[in-house]
Amino acid sequence: MFANTANLSISCHPCPLTCYTRMDFPENNELKDLETTENIDYNESFTNPITGEGDTKSDEGDENKSDEEGVTANIIDSPGGSQKLYQPIVPKEYLPDTFAAYKSLDEAIEMYTKYADKAGFDVRLNTTTRSADDNSIRIRYVVCSKTGKIPNRSMNSLDTSCSKKQRNSSFKVTNCKALIKFERIDRTENFKIRSFHDLHNHPLDSIEDRKHSKRARKLKYSDKNFIFKASTANLGATKAYNLMSTLEGGYENMGPEASDYKNFKRKFSNLLSDRDAQLIVNKMLDRENELPNFTFEFDMIDSELSCMCWADETNKAYYKEFGDVISFDATFRSNKYGMRFVPFTAIDHHKKTVTIGAGLICNESIETYTWLLESFLKAHGKQPAIVLTDQHAAVFQAVQYVDPKILQTTDFRKRFKDIVWEERSNPEECEEEWMSLINEYNLGKKRWFRDMYRRRKYWLPAYFKDEPMHGLMRSTSRSESSNSFFKKFTNHAHFLYNFMINFDVAMEKQRHRQRDLDYATKKANYDFKLQTGLERHASKVYTRSMFLNVRKELQEGAWNCSIDSMERVDGLQCLSISHVNSTSQAVTKCKVELKMPEIDITCTCQYYTREGILCRHIFRVLINNRIEEIPGKYMLRRWKKDVISSHLLVAKHGCVETQGETFKLISEAYSNIKTCVDLIKYNKEELKSFVENTKSILKDLEKRCTNKNGKLNDTELIKNMLGIRNIPDTIDIRVPRIQENTGVGTKKRMIRGSEKARSSKKKKSRKCIGCGEYAGHNWRTCEVRIARDDTTKSND
Repeated sequence: MFANTANLSISCHPCPLTCYTRMDFPENNELKDLETTENIDYNESFTNPITGEGDTKSDEGDENKSDEEGVTANIIDSPGGSQKLYQPIVPKEYLPDTFAAYKSLDEAIEMYTKYADKAGFDVRLNTTTRSADDNSIRIRYVVCSKTGKIPNRSMNSLDTSCSKKQRNSSFKVTNCKALIKFERIDRTENFKIRSFHDLHNHPLDSIEDRKHSKRARKLKYSDKNFIFKASTANLGATKAYNLMSTLEGGYENMGPEASDYKNFKRKFSNLLSDRDAQLIVNKMLDRENELPNFTFEFDMIDSELSCMCWADETNKAYYKEFGDVISFDATFRSNKYGMRFVPFTAIDHHKKTVTIGAGLICNESIETYTWLLESFLKAHGKQPAIVLTDQHAAVFQAVQYVDPKILQTTDFRKRFKDIVWEERSNPEECEEEWMSLINEYNLGKKRWFRDMYRRRKYWLPAYFKDEPMHGLMRSTSRSESSNSFFKKFTNHAHFLYNFMINFDVAMEKQRHRQRDLDYATKKANYDFKLQTGLERHASKVYTRSMFLNVRKELQEGAWNCSIDSMERVDGLQCLSISHVNSTSQAVTKCKVELKMPEIDITCTCQYYTREGILCRHIFRVLINNRIEEIPGKYMLRRWKKDVISSHLLVAKHGCVETQGETFKLISEAYSNIKTCVDLIKYNKEELKSFVENTKSILKDLEKRCTNKNGKLNDTELIKNMLGIRNIPDTIDIRVPRIQENTGVGTKKRMIRGSEKARSSKKKKSRKCIGCGEYAGHNWRTCEVRIARDDTTKSND
């Protein structure tokens, strides 16, 4: 509806409220009390927010209706026709009621916010007047978001010397006068409407455009919680937004924008910032004090956090059972400070990689690793039999020294691989083959080969033939597998606090997998194919993963092994066993010795020493002697069922960083709704009834609940999500300086052709007027000029 009345002094949507007509905005942006006896002055010039020019009076009536204006407002020409005014059209139940009394200021503001949402404009809080007695709020203004003095900006496009870059924003203030004024009723906590003005000097949002309003884009608790939960799975704000839009059925069903998700995610960083190191140390110390058998050590250099090492009760239980052989390797890009993450790894009774401790170190110096290993041993109380680790960049450096043509030779690669990874060779055989390879390809002068040969006792598998390795012989693959697992949960932009939260999630996933494997072992139902009782006995003792390995050896021994000869020497059965590979038909011969009745048995292949289970050759002899059970002395505890108690696989960190009863109830409420929908998802009538019931509950809650009822600001909400008990007043532990990764600054990085081209075409350095040279300095820092001036001053 349009009205074109030149002498109109005020126009208001029909309601029981009187509209107050004069708005004075001082330059300091504080509102004065409104006077009800003055008339509004619309002769003040306004800028049209669409055209950017001053509007003039129009006599075209309904023909002035435009697509931008929509049909959500009555459009009225101001006196003099210099400005169009927009009066919102909203349902009566949303109109402010001058006779109403609101129980609190929050309830009053919520009423006006809902009105603004229906009208098609955003609001913001403005001037507050407080009582002189108790400093409580007496008067509160809520204004249109486009309220404010239009800035008088000037810019000369030719002057680029000192021009300040302006922020690119589509939001512009228009000096809109629409507002509402709330006043507290004397001697009560209730508020009433003192004044209300509903005319805007800018078009209002259409129904289609209201999804872009501030209220529509406001993040709900479910959005904020989803952003946090997604971050624990190493998903950023944008990916979380894309995933949520998919779950909601499309982007058109989303209220918030991706930028709103990113803005909320940034608040996590703002909260942590320089408190990061202090918060993570406080968090770990709380765990040490409150969790059973939790150990945490840290070190500082000049008040900067440099090293951390920790292990919980489950890590220690793993180390106790499986810590005879461990490996560790540093991984990079796990946090924004460049600290190296060092997980300690072992093999559990399911033949899976488990973490037995972890650390963060600032560099890879000898002193740092010494501190880390000492802290690790202090936590666990005993030394492992064997520790395996990598050799940093040694293998990569070897490529630079070896002729590329040799590396591409199939014969060389095969023979070199056989030397490095053949576990059944003797040290003498490996050394002989090594020297043969070196001489044949003239590698004797290559430094890397000389160094590796000198250290052969520390890395060649042949030298560890008699050591129990339990599948950790290929240490690099196990460590790299562990590092790859953790990289799914961490990234280079994480704060230390974020890193620790994601580390906990990774540990929870790892232990959840352990529970699944334990359950699979309990419920396993095997199809026995051998007549011997050895197979059934193994199924009762070993975990499912290990039983499958044992059964493979049993079947190979029963079907593909044969006894070539047997003799008795001093009460021992000495047997020669041949094994035929079913694929390649290759024949392997071993000697087995058996002493009865003790059932002491050995094999020259030493498979039991390396893997911890009996080999196929021994099983052939046991079957031949009609032994129905595996001797207990050859059944290692580390491979048996129920080695680790199930209660150790349950996450315990939650008992320290609890989110409180309220957040548990929120989770339960969401779960109940999901369960209800799942029960009636195929019943249309029940779904309709459920939707109607939820709408009724929603309306009731909107009437009874206000912003004040249990609302947390974003800072408090983020603290609860992160499990931060309190923000430290003083920072005693500073965040570490950003560290450089291994290899940085060694000048051994391969330079791309494009980089070489750019560097060769760079402009010459500027000429210094002090010395006349093209150098990387200027007159102010020129050493020649400074020396010359000093000489001149001394002569004077």
